Amino acid sequence: MFTYRFHGLPWLTVALLIPAADARPPMPLGHHGGLVTQCTEPSFFEETPGKEAQVTTLEKFSFTASDNTEPDYLEAWVNLQPVALTITPQRSGRLTVEGKLAAPITEGRAWIKVIGYSRDGCELIHTWNVYAGH
Repeated sequence: MFTYRFHGLPWLTVALLIPAADARPPMPLGHHGGLVTQCTEPSFFEETPGKEAQVTTLEKFSFTASDNTEPDYLEAWVNLQPVALTITPQRSGRLTVEGKLAAPITEGRAWIKVIGYSRDGCELIHTWNVYAGH
């Protein structure tokens, strides 16, 4: 039997690989498992202490999350350590989010990182720095 070879590969192998070359990345999945084709990111604002703020000690922080934020999927870290959150709904539908550190930071930079999802599946990572001491 005569087979064609394409740079050392059997012709059938090459024919099977051609459709894979045009494969597109899969559609992103939302946190509910469905496909996300269009969505609106949540937003986080009114940080306390604010971005680049100087404080004596950082023991807690707060921010407001937009009304399309899924409260069950909010997470926060300070200097890569998880922080417990208290989430209080406002009349407007926005959320007041408060984080309390396990141990206060008295010196240096505190990097606050918040991850949240909108109700329709968009993810947002929001970060800011606060400086403690002096």
